[in-house]
Amino acid sequence: MRISDVRIYSVKGRHWPRFPWLFVEVETSNGLQGFGEALAYRSTGVRESLEVIGKKIIGRDPLEVELIWQELFREGFSMPAVSGIEIALMDILGKHLNTPVYNLLGGKCRSEVQVYVDGFFRGARYVEEEYAEKALAAVRDGFKALKMDVDEPIPSGKSVNRTLSPEDLKYTVRMVEAVRNAVGEGIQLAIDCHGAFDVNTALHLAKCLEPYNLMWIEDPVPQNNLEAMSFVSRNTNVPICTGELLNTRWEFRELFERRAARIIMPDVARTGGILELKKIASMAEIYYIPVAPHNMVGPIATIASVQVCASIPNLLLLEYQLGDVEWRDKILDKPIKVEGGKITVPSGPGLGVNLKKDVLENYLAT
Repeated sequence: MRISDVRIYSVKGRHWPRFPWLFVEVETSNGLQGFGEALAYRSTGVRESLEVIGKKIIGRDPLEVELIWQELFREGFSMPAVSGIEIALMDILGKHLNTPVYNLLGGKCRSEVQVYVDGFFRGARYVEEEYAEKALAAVRDGFKALKMDVDEPIPSGKSVNRTLSPEDLKYTVRMVEAVRNAVGEGIQLAIDCHGAFDVNTALHLAKCLEPYNLMWIEDPVPQNNLEAMSFVSRNTNVPICTGELLNTRWEFRELFERRAARIIMPDVARTGGILELKKIASMAEIYYIPVAPHNMVGPIATIASVQVCASIPNLLLLEYQLGDVEWRDKILDKPIKVEGGKITVPSGPGLGVNLKKDVLENYLAT
């Protein structure tokens, strides 16, 4: 069995035209098809990297997942592109052995994966009553954990000096308070700052939000200075979560050694793929740090994340997007269902789902 073809599909997903969903299909000489997904912002060269990788791996044994990964990594290919290829190869490996991917990772620790819902607020103005009502609607749909943005809707969240004005700070606290009061203490609530603030602002914001029992504050300062992130993490009572922009276990090593976060959120479609996410989670377990994988793109990345989440003992929960494109489930042969705030781990071989390429053709970006 050899790799006979690699196809790439750019799709107009939720954030188009900011960036596409970027799916990868690897086909073998005996007719197996594996599907992957890469996290690809526009103008980052991920698709171009995938095209070069695709030509490079034609004729290779698709079961040599680790060897191919090491070669691509050492040659300096884009890690999101490597992630997409690796996910597709793991899908092929599972299908070849007629077993789910989680069995290739040591078997299941759980049959359901709890999710937290991001984007519950989509369609609402940054107004207390509207955010509170959107939060309640998500809870009524069975979700028991929510995450809300606190930087993008306010002017000083985009300020060049990375500070919050006093007015915006008060406004942010009121918004969090409104959502917390609406959903009650039994619902987990996190906030995302997208690396918008400086250290002093991050610490002040965290102090003001302590009464609201947050699950975490995500990226209060930019991720490119883990010493600064560590200082914030060590000096606030609210757990800090970070890691969505980090690639591979080597970058996470510094995070762990600096104690820069109490929760990590690696992304399977960016950090190196399924095996790399498993390795990062194993490193985190040494430090007793829970893992809450980042998951912001399409359904292949979601189900690949679910496969890893099923296998890791130190899982906290998985990100899940609300307000997505209405045709998301149509492009899969087995739509991903969320019931009671949980995704059931699929039992089929490989990832457990396949892309419906004939349907996908209707949503291609190029």
